[in-house]
This record gives sequence, structure tokens and C-alpha cells, in this order.
Amino acid sequence: MELSIQEQFSTIDTSDLPRFDDCGIILEKALWVLWVAKEKLQKKMLSAEQIASVLRDVQEISINVTSITQALKRGGDKIYSYRQGGEVFYEIMKPGKEHLKSLRTEGELEVFYFEPEKRYSSKRLLATSILNMLTGEIRIVDPYCGERTLDVITDVKGRPIKFLTKLENITNVNVKNRLLRELGDFKTENADIEFRDYPNKDLHDRYIISPTSLVLLGHSMKDLGAKESFAIVLNEASSKNIYEALSENFDRRWKQSNIL
Repeated sequence: MELSIQEQFSTIDTSDLPRFDDCGIILEKALWVLWVAKEKLQKKMLSAEQIASVLRDVQEISINVTSITQALKRGGDKIYSYRQGGEVFYEIMKPGKEHLKSLRTEGELEVFYFEPEKRYSSKRLLATSILNMLTGEIRIVDPYCGERTLDVITDVKGRPIKFLTKLENITNVNVKNRLLRELGDFKTENADIEFRDYPNKDLHDRYIISPTSLVLLGHSMKDLGAKESFAIVLNEASSKNIYEALSENFDRRWKQSNIL
């Protein structure tokens, strides 16, 4: 009886291939799975569902099939797609392999565009294509937290989140009290997500830190889609100095902050 794709992946040695941990964005993770399948298992192509199952059951990363499909659509010449029996399958090409080989030396940058007057689609883009691609603990700095912020992070499951904000920036007392009530309800269903209030003045920028990536946000999460803005996703290796500086700043500020 043939082993499942997940069982086959869990038993093979990939030490001679690029490290999975160096893959930052969803496209890179999907390319890595396709390369391992092709090189080690002699499986020329996989479906988005098969890729998602390997990432979920072997790498313990929660990424849905839709996110995989959207990422692969941006793959260009790195992949080749086939349609068989009404289903789409993907094969990694030489440019895809070269891209994975380059990660440790060149890093990676990806820019996401949030269109004006598209609040809902902007929130979904941040949640599905950015937050859900990150692995490990997620640390977020956003000085202007709001009820819409909770809508963005509610779908991030299975990973701890530390969210640092500044309540003093909410000048309307009713708005602040409403947020605190919503936050209380939110925490009862999201035990892995912790919020803290930073008391000092030196909190201005918005960014997200994971073990492999740094995300720079042009707008606060609650305001995404109100105006034109961007998010820049950097591979940790390509932004080592700023990554380390922001990580140290976050940890220092976190210790100085009050639990919400």
C-alpha cells in the first residue's frame, strides 16, 4: 500500500536541498514542496491541496489551499501548471529552483498593494496572504489598535501572537471603552494572542516580526483599505540589521508594557 504524500515527506532527507526555514513567503514554501516531491519522490507535479497538506501535516504550518493557489499564480516562470481531470497541478521549473537556492544570500522582498476604498479585501489580503504565511511566534507593533484590528488577526490560528499597541492614541473615551470590551471577549476565544499597552511616547511605526520575515506596514491594520497603502515583506536574511534592531526594540518595549 502506497504511503500518503504526507507520510512520504516525513521520512525523506532534504539536507542537500535549500532549507525550508529560509523560505519566507507562501510561494517559496510551495516551491520547496514541489522541488522535494520532484527530486526525492519522483512526483513531477502536485496539486495545491497536496502542497497545503504537506505544509500542514509535516511542517505544521496552517496555510489554506486558496492562499497556495494565489501564490502560485504569481510564480511566473518558476512553475508550470497542468490541468488534468478538472484539477490544476503544478511543477517546479529551473527558475524556481534557482530562486530557492538564492534565498540565503540574496533574501527576498515582496510588496503587497492595498487599494483605497477596499477595506474588506484589504483585511483579507493581510490575513490570508501575509499573516498566514508567517511561521512561529508573530510579534506585531501597531500604535493605533481598533476593533477592525481584531477582524484581521482572528483567522491566524495555531501560532502565538504578541500585539503591542498604545491606548493613549485613542482619544475618544467611548471608542476606547468599546475596544476594551471587544478585546475582553476576543481573548476568551484566542488564548494564544496577547495584547499589551506601551506607556511611553516612542512608538510610531507599524511592523510585524516572525522568525523568518519582517513586514513593514504603511497603515495601521484598522485603517487598511481606507486609503492607498503598501506592505513590504522582507526575508530575515536580507534585512538582518534592521530585523535584529526591531526585534530588540520589541522585546524591550514588551517588558515595559501593561497587559490588556
